[in-house]
Amino acid sequence: MTDLAIEIDGLRKSFGAARALDGLNISVPRGSLAGFAGLNGAGKTTTLRILMGMAKPDAGSARMLGLDATDPRQNLEIRRRTAFVPEKKTLFPYMNVADAIAFTRSFYPKWRGDLEKKYLDAFELGYTQRLPALSKGALTKLHLLLALSRGAELILMDEPTDGLDPLGVEVFLQALVGLAAEEGVTVLFSSHRLNEMEQVVDYLCAIHKGRGLMNAPLDDLKASCRRVVMVFTADTERMAGEFSNIGTVRRDGRTLTVLANGEVDAVVEKARRFEARSVDVQVLSLKEMFLELVKGDAK
Repeated sequence: MTDLAIEIDGLRKSFGAARALDGLNISVPRGSLAGFAGLNGAGKTTTLRILMGMAKPDAGSARMLGLDATDPRQNLEIRRRTAFVPEKKTLFPYMNVADAIAFTRSFYPKWRGDLEKKYLDAFELGYTQRLPALSKGALTKLHLLLALSRGAELILMDEPTDGLDPLGVEVFLQALVGLAAEEGVTVLFSSHRLNEMEQVVDYLCAIHKGRGLMNAPLDDLKASCRRVVMVFTADTERMAGEFSNIGTVRRDGRTLTVLANGEVDAVVEKARRFEARSVDVQVLSLKEMFLELVKGDAK
């Protein structure tokens, strides 16, 4: 059995002239609580739809739980063992909460009644509440309950906190932590809200323009990644190339900014060799790290 719950290699997908995925490579270890980060339009939803067999890639491979996600027969087995919360959340409007739970439970023999009751209480939902009367946030909570209670080995979620208030977000994030830590469930949830993601994930997959930016344990990324800001007496156009083999470089007049991943000492040493007037090494949040990579990718 592979140690990876998700394996994506060279995935490509276009919609007409628009390229959604451009050779995407990412992987997620089993048991991880993984964040799938990216700006709107980066390709996150397309990736999740391919994994769930809802779209076909133009090239590349995608595997979940050791099975080929692009093969219809194998994807059926994937769906039996996986829960998915789509970005657009809809249910039959004639149902109440109990109906929606009973309908969903009928497809999943490993349904967890204990988790159902736990999340009904945590999300403040009642069995008799009718779906058309639910607020956007309450409907989101119901979708989360239906996914978290399935007894799934792997849970995929697309912008799951959309519509939740700050308290609802906190309850949801703690539910994910509990599932990963206590039940060994692998979770991959996509979001552009990096501050929320940083609170709970132990693994990060980040994409931009359909390509991978980061794919590693979050603690490793935060420990090794630093922003080095250097100010020189002369324009930095010639010097920018000297740092390009060490990290992602941005240039602004006499200031060079390098996002160094494990190569901080080399950047500082080179800055001193070129007689930089000042060198500032900065620790980054996940949001800052991601934005630095995106800005560097745009150059």
